[in-house]
Amino acid sequence: MKYDLIFEGGGAKGMVLVGAFQEFEQRGHTFDRLLGTSAGAITATLLAAGYSSQEMLAALNEHDKNGLPVFTSFMGEPAAFDKSAIQASALFGLLHNNNSPFVPDFIENRLDNGIVTLLAQQPQLRHLFSFIEHGGWYSAQGFVVWLQRKLNEGLVNGKPRAFSQLSLADFYKATSIDLTLIASDTTDGRMLVLNHRTAPQCPLVAAVRMSMNIPFVWPEVEWEASWGLYRGRDITNHTVVDGGLLSNFPIELFVSGEPDVTAVMGPKQERNVLGCLIDEALPVQGSALPASRGFSLGTLRTVQRIERLIDTAVSGHDKMVIEAFAQLVVRLPAKGYGTTEFNMSDARRLALVTAGQQTMHQYFEALATTATPRGEAPAEDEQVIRMADRAAIRLLAE
Repeated sequence: MKYDLIFEGGGAKGMVLVGAFQEFEQRGHTFDRLLGTSAGAITATLLAAGYSSQEMLAALNEHDKNGLPVFTSFMGEPAAFDKSAIQASALFGLLHNNNSPFVPDFIENRLDNGIVTLLAQQPQLRHLFSFIEHGGWYSAQGFVVWLQRKLNEGLVNGKPRAFSQLSLADFYKATSIDLTLIASDTTDGRMLVLNHRTAPQCPLVAAVRMSMNIPFVWPEVEWEASWGLYRGRDITNHTVVDGGLLSNFPIELFVSGEPDVTAVMGPKQERNVLGCLIDEALPVQGSALPASRGFSLGTLRTVQRIERLIDTAVSGHDKMVIEAFAQLVVRLPAKGYGTTEFNMSDARRLALVTAGQQTMHQYFEALATTATPRGEAPAEDEQVIRMADRAAIRLLAE
């Protein structure tokens, strides 16, 4: 059976999606359109690039030369900032414009320069400078390098993969897979629905990088002029972050058949829709305790408050849609796993992947015993469909 697939975001918890797809694939199911946010965007992109569940499982088990999970590089140390970046920084401006009447200007200027240079160039302090100036504690370069390598690695349909430098339009031409990634434009306060229709010139890697860009964890991404227009609008220099900031699970974009929606998402080829939701309330059987990680950005109380505000704002919308289309959603367990736990042990990762596989198995077993196919959108419920239409149009307008 062929499905339109939606993959929710969840950072490192997104590894559970690989287990879910393993079961999906083993049952002989295939997909038409793919939609992903954040970690779900990574999964959707690899599937569009022809990755099998076995190839993705192999990627999860990669280790670097030091024996650490390769995903630890996703939380990289920011590179040293040059002098021009330091002098143009808001922090330097703040120090420079706040003169002390008791300190001579030439001494104060040297102190200001010294403080900011120390923050920007000392390895242990660059995180703070990056957080203040670019909105992210870690560098995302390790992720970009990994994704580019994966998009150029192995074979698909008997030919070498060579996707890392392609735009969304060129990627669609090369694969014929209808891929959509969700991001958030914080300059306009709008959701970005990135695909070959809406942003054809946008690089594929940049689209994934924007979608997975967890606020405060990685620096904001600025839309570059060379990436072209978004839905006919110039958004050059707009700052873009994780799609989950506005909607982490926009299943209504696949359910709605409204012309304004299909103009962005493409026509519905299949009635079957399946959403893979990461549920942090469901326990993962057999999971080991997480290793002590020392300092984590998530331990800062200010960051925790902001995360709660974002979760509250987003979950209200997503919860309404999820409840309306509960029969189209498989809830994948991830309780006790951290969004930025990319350094999880092999045992914890295996438990998470296995939980995804088992939960998807249970979903399809229950579906097989249901008189009405649970994988089909409830077309007979006109009220629910109208709600999906309204929700989808509102998302595209925001």
